[in-house]
Amino acid sequence: MTAPTAWLEQPFALVHGEDGDGRREAVEAWKRKHVDPEWADFTLTVCSEGCPWPEVIAALQEAAPLGAEARAVILPAADNLFSKRRGAAKDKKQDLPEPVAALLQHPPQGVKLLIVAWNTIPAGPGNPLGSKPWTDWAKAGRILKVGALEPAEIGGFLQEEARRFGLQLQPEAAEMLKERLGGNVGIIKRAMEVFDLASERRVVSPALVEVMTYRMTDQRVFAWSEAWQKGQLAQALKILKECQEDDFEKSSLMLVGQAARELGRVAALAQAMAFGVKKESELAQAVQLPPNQAWLLGRTYLPTATRMGLTRARDLFRQVVQCERDIKGTALSKSPTPLADLTVRLCREWNR
Repeated sequence: MTAPTAWLEQPFALVHGEDGDGRREAVEAWKRKHVDPEWADFTLTVCSEGCPWPEVIAALQEAAPLGAEARAVILPAADNLFSKRRGAAKDKKQDLPEPVAALLQHPPQGVKLLIVAWNTIPAGPGNPLGSKPWTDWAKAGRILKVGALEPAEIGGFLQEEARRFGLQLQPEAAEMLKERLGGNVGIIKRAMEVFDLASERRVVSPALVEVMTYRMTDQRVFAWSEAWQKGQLAQALKILKECQEDDFEKSSLMLVGQAARELGRVAALAQAMAFGVKKESELAQAVQLPPNQAWLLGRTYLPTATRMGLTRARDLFRQVVQCERDIKGTALSKSPTPLADLTVRLCREWNR
């Protein structure tokens, strides 16, 4: 991926999205453009992951060393900065602290800023990028998205990647890849690298796609979890059916394990809150979130635990445990019922 020239020229910029390769390339290109390697030790500040806005402001207010034209600040994992505050109304727009909004609206001279988010930050009314100053940033070309492709873009990107490797992608194979890989740019690129090695005739056929994507169940496990968490029951059931058709025993255990992990965090968080724990750092420790996932606390787990409560969370977790027992007991008959029932209830309880 090549970052647009107009975006690279921006001293204050944001890159967001799930494409890890594209994100890293964009960050390195921005650094080459705005950071003098001879002065990098003195003029470049890389903040810690998940740092709050006050730390960002403090980093931006530091003076450039004598002889340097400007300082640069990079926020390497800033997803938490786009999460709504607890207690905010569901349809309330993302509010920034006044000093931050003023600084982002009118960037000061002598300082540069790159904000990096690992997930796609939604735009539009009521969403984090749907209000000022982010709308002005979008108009000025300061925001670069490297996340999942829109459905209409997937086919063209697949063909483009195939041509890059000198592969002929048959229409039926392209449709299969769209269905199995979705719009994740990184996964599509990795898949094309595999096809480049596996295709002796340089033709990607439906049969080759069937063989090479047979074991990509781990990616669909996360897609299944994401679907029921978003209330997309039909999509979750569709992914469940595909996983169980490919490899019933392995995929079923992976799916129920993913559900246990997600719900276990919610139940642990609800229990900590019931015991009076209020500090976010202590709550994150209670659910054992790794540092690079701490932003999920405010965005996903905390609102869900608050809505669900300890009693419902425990009751739902018992069903997850029972589902695992049922799966192991029905392995020979390969009954899809236990996980299908669990999927329906997870979708309803998570989004109640």
